[in-house]
Amino acid sequence: MTLVPPPYYADDHIVIYHGDCLEIMPTLSQVDLVFTSPPYNLGTSTGGGMHRGSLSASDLAGGYGDHDDAMPTAAYDEWQSACVRMMWDALSDNGAVFYNHKPRPQNGELKLPLVYGSGLPLRQIVVWDRGTGMNFATTHFLPKHEWVIVWAKPAWRLLDKKVSGRGDVWRIRPEVDDAHPAPFPLALPRTAIEATPAKLVLDPFMGSGTTLLAAKMLGRRAIGIDLNERYCEIAAQRCAQDVLALGI
Repeated sequence: MTLVPPPYYADDHIVIYHGDCLEIMPTLSQVDLVFTSPPYNLGTSTGGGMHRGSLSASDLAGGYGDHDDAMPTAAYDEWQSACVRMMWDALSDNGAVFYNHKPRPQNGELKLPLVYGSGLPLRQIVVWDRGTGMNFATTHFLPKHEWVIVWAKPAWRLLDKKVSGRGDVWRIRPEVDDAHPAPFPLALPRTAIEATPAKLVLDPFMGSGTTLLAAKMLGRRAIGIDLNERYCEIAAQRCAQDVLALGI
């Protein structure tokens, strides 16, 4: 039997684990929502493509601390497929996975992240309109959007028809002031979380803790996992703040 590891940080709303998400996720109780953005394997790319508008491909030359973000393509695909399947297995009967990734032009073809959830019921693809991009190349038009792929259990629902009116294109500017090299903006997970009745949210690629902070601001509980201890500490410090004092 696999034992739950001791948390790196915990309070009334947030639990953070330092470690490999594939080892930790099977030890957790069921969650209602997963919102996450994994490493994009940009260390193998020559075209940039960071979330953060001020960075270039060279800024990720060293990866994310303990993860070099430069896996062989087949190994990366196998890893992400295993991760998505484990996220799915962690869901309650009315849960959903919100998976932020992006279509990437590579070697003359468009690589779609849908393959990582092959066989899972695809509910929707939300387009994150970032308004900016970095993959300038003569082989394709500059991508200025990413996807939030929604794989959902049959019973999963939004709160009501009103929140459905938010639409499937979210125009949100990228984050530009974060200690993590590839953060997503707080509004991205917050938009998803507040539109659902989810009580417990999971981010297995937590980074600087943006999903956790969004959940805490909305009065939900959240679990975060990250392989890099530095990001665990940053996330813990952010989540330890009084959300009322943040003024957000």
